[in-house]
Amino acid sequence: MASRSVFSIAAEGILKKFRKPSATGERLSFWTEKYLKHLPQGPLKSIPWRGGQLWFTKSWELMHSFDEIVTGEIYRFKADTDTPRILDCGANIGLSVLYFAQLYPQARITAFEPDEHNFGLLKRNMQSYDVQNVEILQKAIWIHNDSITFESTGGQGSKIGEGGSITVASARLADLLQEPADFLKIDIEGAEFSVIKDCAPVLRNVKHLFLEYHGAISQSHELTEMLEILHQNGFDYYIREAADNVKYPFIRSRSAGGFEQQLNIFAVRRGE
Repeated sequence: MASRSVFSIAAEGILKKFRKPSATGERLSFWTEKYLKHLPQGPLKSIPWRGGQLWFTKSWELMHSFDEIVTGEIYRFKADTDTPRILDCGANIGLSVLYFAQLYPQARITAFEPDEHNFGLLKRNMQSYDVQNVEILQKAIWIHNDSITFESTGGQGSKIGEGGSITVASARLADLLQEPADFLKIDIEGAEFSVIKDCAPVLRNVKHLFLEYHGAISQSHELTEMLEILHQNGFDYYIREAADNVKYPFIRSRSAGGFEQQLNIFAVRRGE
C-alpha cells in the first residue's frame, strides 16, 4: 500500500481539529443559534423547545450548557430502575434537571441552586415543562446545614466564597447521602474539595458521580486527594478537560481571575 502524502496527512489533521466531536443528542437549529448569539446578556428571554418555553438571561451560557447537556449528553447514565434517585447539586437554570427528567421520566430528583437569580429561572423552567417528582431548593451544597457566605453573579460563576456579599442557606450533602443515590452531580464552583472530603464515609451509597473540579495549579494536591477518595470508595473514573484556562502551563503567573483548572470527572462504581 502506498504511503499517504504529507499533504493528505496535514489536511486530515486540520479537518480533525475543526470537526466537532460526534454527539447523539439534539442540537439547536442554525437559526436558533444565530438568534442567541446576537442577544444582549441580561434581559429575560425564552426559546421554544420540546413543547415549552426555555427561560434564560445569558444566551452564551445557555448555548454552552445546551451543547454539553443536551447535545453532548454529558450526564447520560444507565440506571437499574425506572425511578432512579438523582441529586443535582448546582442546577443553575434547570437544563440538567430537564435532561434527567427526559432521560428518566419517573426519576426522583432533588435540585439545589443557591443563586437567587438562577433559582428564579430554575423555578420558571420547571413550571414551563410541568416536571414531576422534582424538588428544587434554594440552598448551597456544603459541609453543614446552616448558612454560608456567597458570591452571586446571576450566572454560572456564582460560588461560595469569603468575598461574598450575601448569605445563603446551606445543605450538608453527606446527610443526603445516608440513603442510596443512583446519580450525583456536583458542579459547585470550587467548593467540591471540602464537600467530597466530608462525604467520604458515605460515597459508597452513590452509583454514578459527576464532579466538575475547579482549582488552582498550586492546589493540585486537593485534586489528588479527591481522586484517592473516589478510588478508596470503589469508583473507577474518567477525566475530561472542561476548559483550557492556562495558555502556557510551564510559565507560572498569577491567574487573572477564575479557575486555572476545570476538569469533568466521571466516576462509576467499580464493576458496574
